[in-house]
Amino acid sequence: MWFDPLLRAKTAELGCAVQRLRDALLLHESASGARKRARKEADKEKFGLAVEALACNLILLSAIQSGSPKLAVPRSHGVLWRGNGSVNPVYGQHFLSAIGLLSSLGLIEEEKRGYRVSARMRVPSLIQPSEALSQHLPLTPPDWRSVHQIDDQALIILKESKDEDGRAAAIAFKETARTRQLAGQIQHINEFLRRADIEVTGQDTGLSLGKDGQPIVPYRRSLRRIFNNANWQHGGRLAGGWWMGMERTERFERIRIDGERIADVDYRQLFPRLAYVRAGKPQPKDDIYHVAGDGSGRDGWKTLMNAMLFSDGPLRNWPEDTLQHFPSGTKLRDAIKMLAARHAPIADLFGTGLGFQLMRIESDMLIGIITHLASIGVTALPLHDAVLVAESKAYVAADAMQAAFTAATGSSCAIVSIEFCPR
Repeated sequence: MWFDPLLRAKTAELGCAVQRLRDALLLHESASGARKRARKEADKEKFGLAVEALACNLILLSAIQSGSPKLAVPRSHGVLWRGNGSVNPVYGQHFLSAIGLLSSLGLIEEEKRGYRVSARMRVPSLIQPSEALSQHLPLTPPDWRSVHQIDDQALIILKESKDEDGRAAAIAFKETARTRQLAGQIQHINEFLRRADIEVTGQDTGLSLGKDGQPIVPYRRSLRRIFNNANWQHGGRLAGGWWMGMERTERFERIRIDGERIADVDYRQLFPRLAYVRAGKPQPKDDIYHVAGDGSGRDGWKTLMNAMLFSDGPLRNWPEDTLQHFPSGTKLRDAIKMLAARHAPIADLFGTGLGFQLMRIESDMLIGIITHLASIGVTALPLHDAVLVAESKAYVAADAMQAAFTAATGSSCAIVSIEFCPR
């Protein structure tokens, strides 16, 4: 489970418990001589904030019902002391001191310190609560409902291009009327989602962990918007919602909106259809990903085509998890040649990095759709090029998505599908 710096005590009881834990740690720090000078009040507040966030994360960790998960905590300079002023106030030397004191008192176990395995892989620092921590926090059973998540102050994030490790750091940007408008859109959405009737079933016995390494809890609704390649016209997808880390089948089984099961309303073949719009060419009448003509290898053609739209230059290697969808012995250059021939009207857009611009169009449409649906009282959970809504609102959402595509592109060629929960 990845550490979440936005977790805080929701109840007065937990707040008091965290305060007592903070005082115990400070007393131990003073008695042990670990710190020579007493902390100033401002430093105590920062330290207390770190203790509160750590305590809330450890409560949620204890509530995970499967396996024996550990909490991955950041220790790198880039996270704890980011030089652009955007570092979360939970982080800093006070954060490391809180971890050290919890360990020194035997309240947590430090399983390993993070280290780099290779140029592209790092092992995180892992901790877990000890039995002694239950004397200070509600861990037996873990009262995870006493925790909540505050809104992230960084509602829009501008990231650099990915480095050779596949990482992209957030960068500072100058606030303008436009950035304030973009942040205001997310704030408005977050305010609506905070009040919405959204539940997750099956949590009476404990929590589960999502694919993103975060617990699936219904109060994790603080969304943020991420732009890529140091370019406000690239990307812009929403991130942060708990439903984004769930498996597709699990969403249908467990999510309830306004007490109803959900429907998944999404755009089909969105990026290539946006590419055809960009090229000013007529849309193909059949499935864009049926490149072979017989429907075979559709998933492979889909991944390859989208990789070529995002690639800035010729594609030199098969995209991950793609080759197995093609006949044995298929060469990448032959597949690319076949794809370019099948979609000759947009072939000159392959390898231009257009995909990030198309993603910005996609994200703008989703922002507009969610905002419009909220204005008429319909809760919609964004999911890249789709929304999750109550079953009774599926066709309302589909109409909104059709209208958004036409408004953004001047074309009515969108394909919007609705998938209901299997019975």
